[in-house]
Amino acid sequence: MKTSCYLCLAGCCAPLFLATSANATFTGLSTESRANAFGIDVISVYANFDQLGDQLTAIAGTPSSPLNLSVIEGTFFQHAMGSDRAPLETVVAIFPSVAFDTFVTVGVELLDISGTGTGQPQDLTFMTPFWPGFDAGSLTTLSEGWLVPPFSPQADPFNPAFVAGDGRTLIAQLATTDGIGFEGSVLVQFMSGGLPGATQSSFTHVVPAPGTLALLGIAGLFGRRRRRAAGG
Repeated sequence: MKTSCYLCLAGCCAPLFLATSANATFTGLSTESRANAFGIDVISVYANFDQLGDQLTAIAGTPSSPLNLSVIEGTFFQHAMGSDRAPLETVVAIFPSVAFDTFVTVGVELLDISGTGTGQPQDLTFMTPFWPGFDAGSLTTLSEGWLVPPFSPQADPFNPAFVAGDGRTLIAQLATTDGIGFEGSVLVQFMSGGLPGATQSSFTHVVPAPGTLALLGIAGLFGRRRRRAAGG
C-alpha cells in the first residue's frame, strides 16, 4: 500500500448513501488502454452516462455490494512518488512514469494545482475516513469508497474540462507490469433528474499477451502486403 497521500478536505467525509435507481441513465462501466513507453499495462476505467445533467457522486462498497478492483494474476504498479489519487503534474514532469500510476478519482486524470499547466487545476475527490488503500493486487472494501461534493464540476460527465466530456467520468486508473488484466465491481452512486441512484456494475479487461500483439502486427503487415500485391 502506498504511503504518500494528499490531505482530504476537512469536514467533508460524510457517510456514503445507498439509494435505489429509477429511470437511471448510468449505462455501465467501460475500460480503455493507455499506451506508454514504460512497459506498463494501464487502463482507464469510466462510468458512462447518457443524459445531460447527470452527476457522479461516489464509488463505494457496501456489505450487499462489495467494492473490488484487482489485477488478474499479478500486482498493481504503484509508483513510489505517486499516491491513491491523480498525480500532480509537477511530479510527472520529474518522474514521467508517475502519469501511469494506479489511482482512483472522480474525473481528474492529472492535477495542476498552479492552474498554469495542461492538467486540471482542482480535485475535490476525497476518500472516506477508513480508506483501505491498494494492497499489492487488489482494493477491496465493504464500507468505504471515494466521492465528491454534490454538483462538483469534475463529476459532470459532459464537462470537457475533465477528461473526455462525452458522457464518461474517469473513476480509476489501474496499472500492472506483471498481470494479465484487470477486473472490478463497484457501487456507482449518482444524481439523475434530481434524484439519487445507485447501481452495482462490473468490468473485466484482459491485456493481450506480447506474443498475441506480435501476431496481430504480423497479420496486419501480411494483409497490407496482400492488398498491395492485389493492387499491382
